[in-house]
Amino acid sequence: MLLRVSLLALALTGVAGAVPAQTMAFGCPDPGTTFTFDSGTNVVARGRDGMDCTMEIVGGKPFKVRALLFDNPAPDGSDTSAFIAALRPERLWPLEVGKKIEASYSVAGRSWSYILTVARFEKRMGPGDALFDAFVVEMNEQGDKGQRSISRWWVSPVEKYVLRFDWSDSVGGANRAVVTSVKH
Repeated sequence: MLLRVSLLALALTGVAGAVPAQTMAFGCPDPGTTFTFDSGTNVVARGRDGMDCTMEIVGGKPFKVRALLFDNPAPDGSDTSAFIAALRPERLWPLEVGKKIEASYSVAGRSWSYILTVARFEKRMGPGDALFDAFVVEMNEQGDKGQRSISRWWVSPVEKYVLRFDWSDSVGGANRAVVTSVKH
């Protein structure tokens, strides 16, 4: 009987060990990794500086991505330092389903409230039509004049990068960025 109990305990330990961990420590893509987006833009990983991943657009300028979520400078070239400092997205790390942070940001007499949540862990179709594991980070934004938007990032623990981003707002605006290939 003791042998059966020991074998059962060993079998259960093996099954529990096979379940993928649903946490992710912060990390940046390996230097030299190139991500091609559906827009045709190529981005190359250059390294890490604290909670920033240093990146470079091929044929363009370098930029940093704070906590794998926010570019500085932003894609339009604007300095997002104050916004990033107000949100402090690095507080989401390590990523774990259910983790949530709240923040607010004000500028030029307007203010917004933010809730960022690690909403779920899922498999998603990605580069090369292959499935990839991803943490889905959602950001709900509400402005003081009733504006609303939602952003979603699919963060790959393997690539240590966002392989899909979607954004939409309450007045019909929308945007997305999808990685179509990764070269190491």
